[in-house]
Amino acid sequence: MKHSVFIQLAELATLTAFASSVWAEPLERKPNILIILADDLGFGDVGFNGSVETPTPYIDSLAKNGIVCRNGYVSCSVCAPSRAGLLSGRYQNRLGFEDNPGPFRQSTDTKLGFPLEQKTIADRLKTLGYTTGMIGKQHDGTAPEYNPIHRGFDEFYGFNNGASSYFEPGKLVRGLEPATMQEAYLTDDFGREAVDFIQRHKNNPFFLYVAFNAPHGPMQARKDHLEKFKHIKDAKRRACVAMIYSMDENIGRILSELRKNRLEENTLIFFLSDNGGGDNMSYNGPLHGEKGELYDGGTHVPFAVQWKGKLPAGKEYEHPVISLDILPTAVAAAGGTISNEWKLDGVNLLPYLTGQTQEPPHETLYWRFLSQQAIRFSGWKLVTPKGSDTELYKIADDPNETRNVIKESPEVAERLQKQFDTWAAELPPPQWGWQPAYCGKVRIDPKSPDKDW
Repeated sequence: MKHSVFIQLAELATLTAFASSVWAEPLERKPNILIILADDLGFGDVGFNGSVETPTPYIDSLAKNGIVCRNGYVSCSVCAPSRAGLLSGRYQNRLGFEDNPGPFRQSTDTKLGFPLEQKTIADRLKTLGYTTGMIGKQHDGTAPEYNPIHRGFDEFYGFNNGASSYFEPGKLVRGLEPATMQEAYLTDDFGREAVDFIQRHKNNPFFLYVAFNAPHGPMQARKDHLEKFKHIKDAKRRACVAMIYSMDENIGRILSELRKNRLEENTLIFFLSDNGGGDNMSYNGPLHGEKGELYDGGTHVPFAVQWKGKLPAGKEYEHPVISLDILPTAVAAAGGTISNEWKLDGVNLLPYLTGQTQEPPHETLYWRFLSQQAIRFSGWKLVTPKGSDTELYKIADDPNETRNVIKESPEVAERLQKQFDTWAAELPPPQWGWQPAYCGKVRIDPKSPDKDW
């Protein structure tokens, strides 16, 4: 009997020790998700894409410690539609969101913003237990109900417009209330806000979307940064480089805060631009075309993904990916299930970036921007520019779109056009914008109550 008691006590001690060891080791926390979006940043204006004139050490660190997506695309070549695609994980054309907010609409009842029933990446991650925040430029809906606070974000600090002064921003808001800038320069202010968000939410999984408006115009840079680049003779180009430098510095502040709180290893970070450079003088490198066009200069952007310990470091991924992939990749990383009911056009990139899957994530990519259209399929790209004839490029061999081969390969052009037409047949007409021939002829009074919030 005494022997039996000793055995029971020994077993109890063993179980107690086991339980203590289990509870002493915290369960693995869900990764934080961080999206850093530049505005009108050209493909060739980051170091990891070969820039010498524009120093971007902190952006480059994401490439060094993560994966460069060499063929990283966005779903439109102008700001608002591109951002709508990123936030929804779907071609924004499916939502009638094909142009920047403008005065022309399909009807007097048309609300300017992608449908409220369409869930955003913030909605998806919030249901998985994430605290969600957005900082910077919101350009995806003008009525009050389109404020990010109503679109899945717990917190929002920024402005709702295509552009803002960097020294005297007109309508900054925090949540639903007017706000005042605390730094002297808007890019620094957004960096400060991002650091503050991380400090306050470091103990729980968070999703943070930092949508910088740099280097979008107006071309306004800090004096000390302009002085740093005084060797650049063209004043507009000098301002652009200085603005990118400021953004990079603030990305450095964000990364430093993650490191300080030991969050870097458990944070999935995406860096990209909403489209290519245009009249802001951002350099698109060897790519043909610019913002507003469907050549690669408008849609092929700097694109890097870092998740230390989970994704390989210093790797280059060659297959085409697109900003629509960010939502499903983030949901998968967070342990969520991607439902077919969401009708996403993006895919979870994790098995591709880790090398688990060797096939390309996309066989075909599509773009439609009012009168312009493009399709990339299996090394070929068919483009119909604004006011010009359709062109064909063998982009696998000619990534800079220098030689139109439509006369040599008319059968390829015909096949790609049919593919595009099948896709486009599913799309509604653009619901608003700046061109009445495509966006509707109803002109809304600019003083309409739904113009701004």
